[in-house]
Amino acid sequence: MTSHLSMTHYHKIKHWCWPLLCSLLLAAGCRKTEYNVIPGAAYLRVFNSLNYDVNVTSKDQPPPFLAMVIDPEYDASGLITGGKILGDHLDRRTPYAGPYPADAGNTSFRNTEYPGTKKVLAAPIVNGINLSSWAQIPSGRHRVVFYSRPVSEVPFFELQERDRKNLLADSTIDFTPGEIYTMQVLQKTVSTQYPLPITLYLRQEQFAKMPFSDSLLYVNFYNLSAAGYAAANPGPRADADYLTINNNCGAFGDTMNLYYTLYQDDCLYPYADGAPVGNTVIPGYNNIWLGAVVRSHTAGVAPYYSVPMFAAPDTTGGILSRQWELFVLMRPGMFPIPGQVAVSDYLGMKTANIAYGAIGCSNGSNDGKGVGFGSARRTIPRVDFTKFISSCWLPNLIKYTASGSYAQRSFATITTIEIINNQVYMMSVQRTYPPPAK
Repeated sequence: MTSHLSMTHYHKIKHWCWPLLCSLLLAAGCRKTEYNVIPGAAYLRVFNSLNYDVNVTSKDQPPPFLAMVIDPEYDASGLITGGKILGDHLDRRTPYAGPYPADAGNTSFRNTEYPGTKKVLAAPIVNGINLSSWAQIPSGRHRVVFYSRPVSEVPFFELQERDRKNLLADSTIDFTPGEIYTMQVLQKTVSTQYPLPITLYLRQEQFAKMPFSDSLLYVNFYNLSAAGYAAANPGPRADADYLTINNNCGAFGDTMNLYYTLYQDDCLYPYADGAPVGNTVIPGYNNIWLGAVVRSHTAGVAPYYSVPMFAAPDTTGGILSRQWELFVLMRPGMFPIPGQVAVSDYLGMKTANIAYGAIGCSNGSNDGKGVGFGSARRTIPRVDFTKFISSCWLPNLIKYTASGSYAQRSFATITTIEIINNQVYMMSVQRTYPPPAK
């Protein structure tokens, strides 16, 4: 299967508008919402995960800027002229896709996911989990196509004819009523051919059907990299990459064992410039093995692993946790060494390559937006000044927000971390929670 996307609105159906998404979803997840419904709807969220570099060697490739059309319509010459659902101006995804629509206040024509800012019927709360980042779509069998399009504000169907002919993916999908789907447009293989081989990846999520505890963090992992990417990019990364905090990483091997370590004293949320991230391991939570991560584009849900949210001694009565999480990946036959840094190299994870690497999950990632050199050098946790603990960064698995009488409280999430070529991404969902006291 293959697919392309952008923001969508559903023609001939009453649009539901997020009212400035409740002031950026101020009490995100605790607002009362009246949900209109499509009878027998399925729920869909789409990402443009084409993260190949646009440079001299790829300048002739289609721009990774997409339009998705569901049930497209064509004229007699075969030119696309319409469709029942349009997802337009779909830009490459951001490192972090949180529990609530982050693009709510976005006034740019670019959208980093579907439905994003588009006025569509949002999915409801299912089993206590807020699905407002998913759109309702009619269930049943539908044709889904993705086109590469020029980067401009012009709506897809108003583009010149020549700009509506760059088909990247064409697939027919059966959407089951009430099911939750995450769709991605991915690079299929490493290739110099034109256009690059593209595939549509569709995952039928199971998190709304599983008995998760509110006191534990849950996370699963996927390696959705292009076939051959690790072999073509063995690493390590350039030294300068380690002097900032972002989701860029060296390639991970196609089969890796997964471990986690928990640390004390994450910086406070929201991130303040230069706030330090602690490097002290929480006793009993060092290099705990979880399972294997295998590169694949095959549909299926990876197992969720549970991680305690209050692993360190707690003096807040279960209100505020300040731990952060490190996930270490190593090729079979290698094992992390005990202690703060999982490898013995004097530069630590700065030498990460296809044999090993680590993903840090901390408030220091600035909600996935990254931190520049000046602030990062004071924030990045190291040992003996030179040994880097992590090779790339994503947000903490714990979410912090005002709730009840507390100005800030810790809440657990259900998180998916995806490795795609030389970047890592996070998507999380969360149960609804009590709003702040008035």
